[in-house]
Amino acid sequence: MTEKHIYCPNPYILAEIMPYGYVYPCSCGWIKGYYFGNIFEQSFDEIWNGEKAKEFRQKLYDNDFSLCPGCQNLEILSETQDKEAQLISKPPERILLGLDETCDVKCIFCRGENYKIDTNLIPKDKEDKLLEILTPWLENAKYVKTNAVGEVFASKISRALIKNIADNFPNIKFELITNGIQCTKENIEKLNLVNKISMITVSLHAMKETTYNKIVKGGNFKKVIENIEYISKLKKEGKIERFELHFTVTSINYKEMKDIIKYARKIDAKIRFLGLDCSKDCEKIYKQINIQDRNHPKFNNLVKVVQDKQIKNSSDIVIQGLEYFTELKPLSIKEKLKNIFRK
Repeated sequence: MTEKHIYCPNPYILAEIMPYGYVYPCSCGWIKGYYFGNIFEQSFDEIWNGEKAKEFRQKLYDNDFSLCPGCQNLEILSETQDKEAQLISKPPERILLGLDETCDVKCIFCRGENYKIDTNLIPKDKEDKLLEILTPWLENAKYVKTNAVGEVFASKISRALIKNIADNFPNIKFELITNGIQCTKENIEKLNLVNKISMITVSLHAMKETTYNKIVKGGNFKKVIENIEYISKLKKEGKIERFELHFTVTSINYKEMKDIIKYARKIDAKIRFLGLDCSKDCEKIYKQINIQDRNHPKFNNLVKVVQDKQIKNSSDIVIQGLEYFTELKPLSIKEKLKNIFRK
């Protein structure tokens, strides 16, 4: 019997360009430190089709996931008919940018009170050359997603970069990750984003203002809801292809999961529930609010909520890392692969 080989599209179509300029072929959280190179130190070809990129593609073809043990996206895999791994790739179609940590709020599971933004993520002599450095990465791109590590509308660097890309690469569509506070009509028009947005993801971790204020320090719940209504209008007019709300589940807000589902449907948005992934800066509070931990006193309450038919059987709801929200035993990568390729 012929050995089956895996095709994963991400190391061919996706580049995550993250703090300090490191390029990852997928979510840097799932890759666990393996990167292809650095945009501030190497050329595009040295990174995208260099030895580390070739090694990564070869390993996936060989059904070896040792370089990406945290993968949560196995549904995108397929079986390849290629007799050998394709190690060289044309420029990526999708770019995710996370070059500036600037944010206008501090979420309790992301940034503690003493959190300090690192101003050295981009070399000072490179800031004015960002578009020039990124141009080889953008030449084949269909989508640019930003900001993965900060707030896109609060970051001077991100705003300038978006405006430059929108002006110089008119066919590129944008995917925006935002907390919603400054995602206004005025800012969208100012950045030349009208009719250029493929997707907007708004982080909304509560449906009650009192709950929101416990989680998002320095936020503005009423302004976020106002801007969400504007985004909903654009979505209903067909000016945005996809609109998602992201809700990080904690012991503080889990009772509002059903409420945000109803709200998401009202505004024509998808809803994605995320597991808690605290930064090192927030380790103390992590144990208190990490309700998906089976030892948490409210864990069983969360299981009941997640297993409710309204959530469990709904196609418009995504629970990322479902096994962490239920009593199901997490499957290993090998077990998941067997399920994918089972005849």
